[in-house]
Amino acid sequence: MSSSEPDPLQSPASDFSQPILRSPKSPKIEPVALRTPRLFLREPGWQVALKIGSERLFCYLTEPGETHYHRIVDGEIHLIRDDEKVCLPCAERRGLLAFEPKRLREPSAALNFLINQVGDDELLQILNWEEPPVAQEGQD
Repeated sequence: MSSSEPDPLQSPASDFSQPILRSPKSPKIEPVALRTPRLFLREPGWQVALKIGSERLFCYLTEPGETHYHRIVDGEIHLIRDDEKVCLPCAERRGLLAFEPKRLREPSAALNFLINQVGDDELLQILNWEEPPVAQEGQD
């Protein structure tokens, strides 16, 4: 491979235009750019569907800057709720999808307020019920 050609395994955004040829004996290489991410649906009530057949199906949302609805093509995974059918890129833009799992517990807004008001050290004393040390009289 010449120095002017980018390495497809090291490229952060692979366009999949060039096939990666491997011998059957070589170990399977799975670069980070080619891994399928985990996908999480944030809003209840949606169903995941696969578009099959020749029936025309349009996404319920328009892409930014567009005035027309785009098609959901055969074999495409999309979301359905009532009459809404949404392709995955539009669902991601709408905030329905995430690539990280939901955290078990979000920090409280009150806790953030306390940190901003009293600082970390004082807040730890409040949360741990620690009494500040009492100065004894007569010691200097």
